[in-house]
Amino acid sequence: MDHRIFDENYIEEAALLAMEQYQEECRMVKVLPQEDYTKRINNLLSQMVAKALGFVAIEGKQLVGYMTGYGPIDNLFGTSKGIFSPIHGHGARREDRNRIYSKLYQHAAKSWVDQGILSHALTIYSHDQVTMHSFFRNGFGLRCVDAIMDIKHPALSYSPHPSIHCREMNMDDLADILPLENHLAAHLESSPLFMPRKPCDLEELKKRVVQKKSRIFGVQMHEEVIAYLEFTHSGENFTCDHPRTINICGAYLYPTHRGQGIFKTLLSYALSELKKDGYVRCGVDFESINPTADAFWMKYFTPYTYSVTRRIDERIVKE
Repeated sequence: MDHRIFDENYIEEAALLAMEQYQEECRMVKVLPQEDYTKRINNLLSQMVAKALGFVAIEGKQLVGYMTGYGPIDNLFGTSKGIFSPIHGHGARREDRNRIYSKLYQHAAKSWVDQGILSHALTIYSHDQVTMHSFFRNGFGLRCVDAIMDIKHPALSYSPHPSIHCREMNMDDLADILPLENHLAAHLESSPLFMPRKPCDLEELKKRVVQKKSRIFGVQMHEEVIAYLEFTHSGENFTCDHPRTINICGAYLYPTHRGQGIFKTLLSYALSELKKDGYVRCGVDFESINPTADAFWMKYFTPYTYSVTRRIDERIVKE
């Protein structure tokens, strides 16, 4: 197996490999958009070749695998430089996939560490057990999940909750959402997540909502907003931008109100409203290291990607 720099000469073949792996996942997760994303992946890969961070694996004259990513990224999951390879950032033929990925990573990782890139993150399809095995054996651990569901999920048929009122929020309601947002930031900093996240002020929240074109749904109990869900039209990968897919990008319920079915009611209400606008599927991404989120979303959503990370010991870098 010969390894070479991933450049524009390999983009078309790499895009076909990536599309093959997406189609494999589609056969397992039927709700995913059954679209041909080859051209989209081609364009995305074209944006990734400039920094020469990627490599291809060649056997004979055939491209059998590739691995590239966005980077170097400052302070990726720590204080070191990092690289992130999304689901379109790598691929390998089905035959002998474990060996191809293992050899590719060995070659790529040497180049990355030589450049001081010590935090490595990749997104892989959740039903591709061979790829998952390859990276777990190479020291990676699970961190994030992308999951999806049919918006007509039978367990989420909306019925009113006796003690709360659900409604879509507007810009004037963001002052009521802000405390929830900042409680979420504090939650992400707590054990076992330990994810640094600064609290925001009202102007920052308004700016983010406008930029992302978010839609926010909330739960009101008496005079207090006790929970919210934020949706956007884009997500963490190329499948999320489908015009009939909506994506959850923020969620929180005060701990004192958990265990009463309130958040399920809010999700059911929001989906019932979004269904009226023609959406057929809903996506969510969450940290697997967040036990509260993991327990709730996994009741209704099907994982289709896992993001795995590895942090190289900084002491390997010579002064």
